[in-house]
Amino acid sequence: MEDPREAVRAVAATIRAGQVMTYGDIAVETGLHPRQVGRHVAALEDIPWWRIVRADGTPATCHGGNAPSLLAHEHVPFRGRRVDLRALAPSPDPGHSPGGTA
Repeated sequence: MEDPREAVRAVAATIRAGQVMTYGDIAVETGLHPRQVGRHVAALEDIPWWRIVRADGTPATCHGGNAPSLLAHEHVPFRGRRVDLRALAPSPDPGHSPGGTA
């Protein structure tokens, strides 16, 4: 198995400015538990850790707790104190309809 810390680093490095992933999203990609992902995120300084949020959109509290301001600077939408994950969800392709017919 790949080094878990390096696996988390590799996935986190793909998160673009203005986007987020949840600990669970990264867990699926790496085969780790979301809590394991959280421990690695807290320990890694050289990744965009502020772009990794809880499943309910709550920003990370590690690294001094300044994730909300970093996300706001990247124009990530919030609903109250949580990232608005619905607003960041990909839009369905207008030419695609369920069932495979357009």
